Amino acid sequence: MTDAPFRILLVEDNAADARLLEENLADAASGRFEIARAERLADALHRLDAEPFDALLLDLSLPDSHGLETVERVRAAASGLPIIVLTSLDDEVLGAQAVRLGAQDYLVKGQADGRLLTRALRYAVERQRIEEELRGLTEFLEERVKERTAMAEKRAAQLQAMALELARAEQRERRRLAQVLHDHLQQLLAVARMRVGLLADETRSRKLRAALEEVDGLLDESIAASRSLTVELSPPVLYDAGLAPALEWLATQVQEKHGLAVAVEADRGAEPASEDTKAFLFHAARELLFNVVKHARVGRASVRLSSCGGEVALEVRDAGAGFDPAELGPGGDRVSGFGLFSIRERLEALGGRIAIESAPGQGACFTLFAPRRFAAVGELPPAEAAQAAPGGPAPARKAGHRTRVLVADDHAIVREGLVGLFERHDDLEVVGQAEDGQAAVEMAHALRPDVVVMDVSMPRLNGIEATRHITAALPGVRVIGLSMHEEADIAAQMREAGATCYLVKDGPSAALLAAIRGV
Repeated sequence: MTDAPFRILLVEDNAADARLLEENLADAASGRFEIARAERLADALHRLDAEPFDALLLDLSLPDSHGLETVERVRAAASGLPIIVLTSLDDEVLGAQAVRLGAQDYLVKGQADGRLLTRALRYAVERQRIEEELRGLTEFLEERVKERTAMAEKRAAQLQAMALELARAEQRERRRLAQVLHDHLQQLLAVARMRVGLLADETRSRKLRAALEEVDGLLDESIAASRSLTVELSPPVLYDAGLAPALEWLATQVQEKHGLAVAVEADRGAEPASEDTKAFLFHAARELLFNVVKHARVGRASVRLSSCGGEVALEVRDAGAGFDPAELGPGGDRVSGFGLFSIRERLEALGGRIAIESAPGQGACFTLFAPRRFAAVGELPPAEAAQAAPGGPAPARKAGHRTRVLVADDHAIVREGLVGLFERHDDLEVVGQAEDGQAAVEMAHALRPDVVVMDVSMPRLNGIEATRHITAALPGVRVIGLSMHEEADIAAQMREAGATCYLVKDGPSAALLAAIRGV
């Protein structure tokens, strides 16, 4: 207590009880208390709003309020004011309930002498002060926890974004290196082999022919090594043909390398638009299949790609040893390399989720759900090209005419090599060169060649889509697919699009010439 009077508001409608309380406090504290009195709760609330008080002595039986409602109304009006409830002898239970509602203490009328009143008031003020400090500390701690939580969530989001960007950077670098090998080194090797073949055909020297054949063999080995490295870095079939053909190609590779027979069921309409999503799902399927090879102790598995509402679902299932899903996580990751934890993190970063079903001896099923955003279908030729000659059979040719050839390849050195090859033959005429698929479609409409020699991997519109447009609009024009890719899936995609045949660039020139003359 300080030297200033301790101001108490006594809310008591019984004058005798009020006088007794005032006398007891006066005797015990010798004027240290200043007591104001209100007979009704409404008057008390008015005075609490107008004047400062240090404590409140509150009777629960007032003319305008009764029972626990009285405590609740006072607490609502003066939440930080210590309250001591005054009860009659048979209201101790009610007094205890009042304390649970926020009163600091309760006293039984007739038993509260000056000493007890003084102590109750002192303790009530102290408890209220402690409560206020604890409340303030709690609010402070909650605010700090909220700040730390927000900071942790921000850092987690940053780490997740960094991990995703690192994965994307790795994928971009893999694809860049694969494209360098395919778009530069392999094209140079293919043209070099083409020219070596031409020299070998023209030379009469056995010694020189033998040397050229040896060089041809070395070039063939170089192309094979480069092609193998390209596939390991970034399978071309994934970007040239799509996720569904890539999964079928993956099934063949897994069976050849690991002896695991993989049944693939793929909905071509479930193709993701995002290359990040496409690459992620492919690599996730590969790692999950490797997990089957390592842990499932089974010879068969299945992969299913489908549409599920607004998502793409990739399911990898086996009937092998199974496991307890509770074992999985950052500390119990059963998937090697890519890692199930990494798969889950990247999938969540892409806005997806993973479902795992397994039990010991019951096999395992991993289902990855990724957002579904379909890729736009390749644009048809622009208006000016569409207004060119309408589709239909090419004009009839007289016997002995020269076969008119359109060369479509995004590599100038390859186009030059092919043109040089064709110009050596009097029955062939090169009528145009296109450096991308869109240009090939437009030139086919305008020039109406007999044959289009079509590369698969080209900008703007790939060779598969360009072939589909040309064969649909110009049935009289034949397309020969030509690429560095040996994958059967890409060849199948080209034939499905309408190509007459599919050849590899590093194959013998005679095969290409025969294909052109054959159509």
